[in-house]
Amino acid sequence: MSKATTHGISRRGFLTGAAGASALAALGLAGCSTPKNASQKEADKVAASATETTDWLGEAPEIAASDIKETKDVDILVVGAGMSGIVAGATLADLGANFAIIDKGGEPAASHFDIGAIHSRWQKEQGIDFSEGRWINEWARYASFKNDQSVARTWIENSGATVEWLVDTYTEFLGEPATAIVDVENGSDGRAGGTNYFIPPECHHVVKANYDPNSKDARIDHVEELTKFIQSKGAEVTYSTELVKLIREENGPVTGAICKNSNGYVQYNTTKGVILACGGYPANPEMLKARSPETVKCVTSLNYNQNNTGQGIKAAAWVGAELDPVGATMVFDRGIVEPGVDAGYVDEKAGTWATNGQFNLGSQPFLTVDRHGMRLCNESGNYDSRPFAAASHPGGVWCQVFDVNAPEDVQRFQTQGCSAMTWKSALNGHTVDEAYDEKYISKGLLMKADTLDELADKLGFKGEDKTNFLKTIEEYNAMYDAGEDTQFGKEAYRLSAIRQAPFYGAWYGGSLLTTIDGVRINKDTQVIDSDGNAIEGLHAVGTCSGSYYAGNYPVYLVGNCLGRQVTFGRYAARFLAGDIH
Repeated sequence: MSKATTHGISRRGFLTGAAGASALAALGLAGCSTPKNASQKEADKVAASATETTDWLGEAPEIAASDIKETKDVDILVVGAGMSGIVAGATLADLGANFAIIDKGGEPAASHFDIGAIHSRWQKEQGIDFSEGRWINEWARYASFKNDQSVARTWIENSGATVEWLVDTYTEFLGEPATAIVDVENGSDGRAGGTNYFIPPECHHVVKANYDPNSKDARIDHVEELTKFIQSKGAEVTYSTELVKLIREENGPVTGAICKNSNGYVQYNTTKGVILACGGYPANPEMLKARSPETVKCVTSLNYNQNNTGQGIKAAAWVGAELDPVGATMVFDRGIVEPGVDAGYVDEKAGTWATNGQFNLGSQPFLTVDRHGMRLCNESGNYDSRPFAAASHPGGVWCQVFDVNAPEDVQRFQTQGCSAMTWKSALNGHTVDEAYDEKYISKGLLMKADTLDELADKLGFKGEDKTNFLKTIEEYNAMYDAGEDTQFGKEAYRLSAIRQAPFYGAWYGGSLLTTIDGVRINKDTQVIDSDGNAIEGLHAVGTCSGSYYAGNYPVYLVGNCLGRQVTFGRYAARFLAGDIH
């Protein structure tokens, strides 16, 4: 079979040719745009300046036809078999499409479980609903309206049906009933005072119906089971196969991709299109620094898939795709570190941070101070509120302080989302020492002291900073007594006293879970160019896709990231397969 001719688009061509000045703007380089009547010399200067600023982008490699070891012809290629890609693949298998699905990793990716959706039959059965208008405007407000509300409408109109399809597919495939549990605790909670944030009950957990929904036996591993489902339909997930570049004749449709495995280059020719589902760029230090520098300043913990280096985003940009104008990251406030450790890379070349894993207690709204002993912010905000606030403070880290009454405090706080594990399990019926001595106190991460003065010393506060630290606690206790946060306006029921020994404190940075900006798409998940026109044959879903978030993750829209992944993965597959008209 003859191999198709491919044409790489150089970075110079991308920045000064067909994509032009608008492509520069898409890369955050609007100040470098070239005037319409600029001379070639001026254009060259612009290109050179942009090249220096966008080293993370690189150039599309030139691959000779003679270097391609194998050619495969399919209707649709799915690049990535994580949550969004595996749902796309399972949908295509269900529709009987002619497709291939590949993944960079050597084995199935980890599954995630909080699926945000609206208008599902389980919500309707429980009488749960909320205003679409309020949701879409809250989502846009988080992003400072730098996203595309028509793309959000695709989630609104399809997410509930996607969860229903998952449940029905599992019920038939597994031979036992599945169901979805709506996390109503993550709704407008009605607790003592209630949080100031809008928290719609959108989070779904898809489980086996005949088990305790909180048991391990009830849990369905989405990637594992959908991979088996794909195989049952006669298709396969091909691992250890990495995207190298997309195939696109100039201004034409995307007609496939060149990938690489252990045997060399493989060319996939497609008649209908390519679905990029290959993740974000958290494991690409150059790209992360360029797209979201404030994230680097406050992160201490690696919690992302290290295969996610932004290759899908780069490949799309090389063929003229527009990128989100600003970066967006999912950062949680749980990267515990020893006193004196700064945020930022420990080894930038290797992409390593000070620690791995998350300490869930970090998300509790206890008093938080910076290295000068001054209170940092309202501790009752999003998981990323403390990390991003700390990015402009010394070391990019913060200190959390509480006393022996923490188990009772967290029951009153009753935080939402995955931070609820602290009050539901770790500190439910356990003392601080019982819950955390082995992993944290005995290892010098969570400090324990009989006096606040001793605690300040253990946490590394000295001189004026120590004086500030003790004074801040005194003032915080006074606000607790008064039942009002007169400094930052935190809800009264999330204040706590720090008076009864033993006292505890720990230093944290952010835990980076993933990046959530990428290639801009329209409401049909089609990748768009700098003029807003769809690039035929190219779709992007999951965390390599854009148009949905900006700056940060709206964590109180619980499960929304995974909800976007599965909803858009299925939608893109149906669109290319002709199942949506």
